[in-house]
Amino acid sequence: MFNNFYQNQKLLRDDPEVTEFLKSKLGVNLDGTEREFIGFMSSFLRQYNVLSFDINPIDPSHDAIRKTVQRVLRPDSLFEPGIQDAVRDYLEIATEGSTAIFSSLVVSYRGYPSRANVLMSMINAFADPSSYNPDDPTARGREEGFECLKKVLKAKYDAKKIDETLLTNGRSLNPVLELIDKAEWRKMIYELSEKNPDSQFLNVLIQKIADRGYVGEIKHLKTASTYIGVYSKVLLDQFNTLLNADDASLSKFLPDLVKTASQHPHTYLFVQTLIKRLIQVPNGYPLRKLAKELEKGVIDGRNDLVITLRNLLSAPPTTIAAYIVHIPPTPGDVVALHRQYNSATPPSPIFLRDPQLLYWLLNNIFVPSEKNKNLKQDLKEKYLYLAAFASSAKELTNGEIDSSQVESTFTTLKKLEAAVSKKGATTTEFGSIVKEILEYMDTPIASMALIFWIRHLLRDTSFYEKHFKHHEVPTPHLLLEEIAFRHPYQRTHVFNAFKGEFENAWKLTPEIMFGLRQQLLDRMIYLIQLGFVIQVMSYIEKQAKRLEEKLLIYFIKRVVQMIGPPYSKDFYCIMIKLIEPNDVVLEAQSDSNTRILIRQFLTDCPQSLNDKEIFYAITKLKKCFGSV
Repeated sequence: MFNNFYQNQKLLRDDPEVTEFLKSKLGVNLDGTEREFIGFMSSFLRQYNVLSFDINPIDPSHDAIRKTVQRVLRPDSLFEPGIQDAVRDYLEIATEGSTAIFSSLVVSYRGYPSRANVLMSMINAFADPSSYNPDDPTARGREEGFECLKKVLKAKYDAKKIDETLLTNGRSLNPVLELIDKAEWRKMIYELSEKNPDSQFLNVLIQKIADRGYVGEIKHLKTASTYIGVYSKVLLDQFNTLLNADDASLSKFLPDLVKTASQHPHTYLFVQTLIKRLIQVPNGYPLRKLAKELEKGVIDGRNDLVITLRNLLSAPPTTIAAYIVHIPPTPGDVVALHRQYNSATPPSPIFLRDPQLLYWLLNNIFVPSEKNKNLKQDLKEKYLYLAAFASSAKELTNGEIDSSQVESTFTTLKKLEAAVSKKGATTTEFGSIVKEILEYMDTPIASMALIFWIRHLLRDTSFYEKHFKHHEVPTPHLLLEEIAFRHPYQRTHVFNAFKGEFENAWKLTPEIMFGLRQQLLDRMIYLIQLGFVIQVMSYIEKQAKRLEEKLLIYFIKRVVQMIGPPYSKDFYCIMIKLIEPNDVVLEAQSDSNTRILIRQFLTDCPQSLNDKEIFYAITKLKKCFGSV
């Protein structure tokens, strides 16, 4: 850390005569921290044959030496970069004042850099990059030593003083730049930056960190938005991640963008404007989902900002602007919107493609409630028409609207609504409408409506009490599976439906409840087979402590039996975290084939994995299950 303080190791050799002289002058015992200082002084004193001088605080009157003495009087001046050359240059031409220079070097000695050097040497001596074991005293010693150093740094950090030093001496930043490539020091810089957001010194370091390519680490820092260069790098990195992410990973990365964009009103405006521009390029419309996620992320306490900016960016025609500002719209707003979109020159369907608006329209038709039980049929059809138009109409490049598919979609929605509204559709007649439902399911907006209705069927009726059987998969579950198979973009909604059922506290016997949850786990495992992996695995990881041990063991066995390498790093880590706490029970309850599969899984570790705790868990599990 302080390698620039001594370039010639010969200076560190013992010099008994000089050592004894300086020990008597300093009044301290020789130890590791004084050895460097005495080595330096030995070099100076021997070179200039100065073996005796009085050590007193001095204020030299000679102008020629005042400037040099003032510099060497600074604490630990001997360890400053370039100080040795400066003193040597002065002594080469000086005819007097050498005693004052040496006296000042001794008086200014505090030993802080040397002590820090010794401390870091001790901490680094504990480092063992090949493995990590929390029970290993050497690894633990390094961690505790570094934590102690961090506490001192946080307590002593003086942003004002350090910023003043940076302004007067830009080279003071150089030694710290060496630390940027070490993850533990970058983390320390981030913590200090959050505590001292106005520190110029830390902000410069954040810029340097971004330049080194560690953009992903600084995306949540408030200081990242201070400089447009840094903020642009963070934003570009997040957009690249989102654009290359699959559906299963999208929900994992979206919160990062929300945090980055919602740090300040001006950052929210900047990001939403950028997304608006990207939406307008070819194939850019799916980015509208990002705009909606940002709105949800900042809506609390900032409704006016969100609504105003939404209208400014979308610029809806004045004929419909007043009806789509607030969601949910009133029945009068729905009638007015239907009039515009059913006209000979309808507005663009883009203005209806607000997920919140579409969900509200479908929910009002397909989820019976006290609010909509008296909804008139003609108003229902207006709701359905708007949903059909939003999902089926296309805006052509010349600005014209192609609504040729709207009528068939509208008809499908009406037939689906009629089928699920039949008397007894949620009870005795449910089986009779399944064939009809399957015919309408190919239409995406109809399958989305069906998800709303199935959730109502399972949540608000006594379906499980009357129809659940251990040896049969509930028909609504099979319908949800079919939707997930036909419509990949609706798998998140299907998964949310299964999660809602899994977490609900049904009034069922413990035996039936166990069977129902096992059935729901099977449905989630089917989603994994469809490629919807990380969201399911992450959910089970979060539920693991609340899940019955038998169900968790059942899930692990099923997953191990159906998967194969290569594994993604995220999937592999989650599986290890599920297996490790249950290793003894899992080993005892597994047959020989399952044990072989688990052993093989432990062997097929992704090459990109570098998590020390996971490596330790793998080592432990290999001992439990035996090596392959």
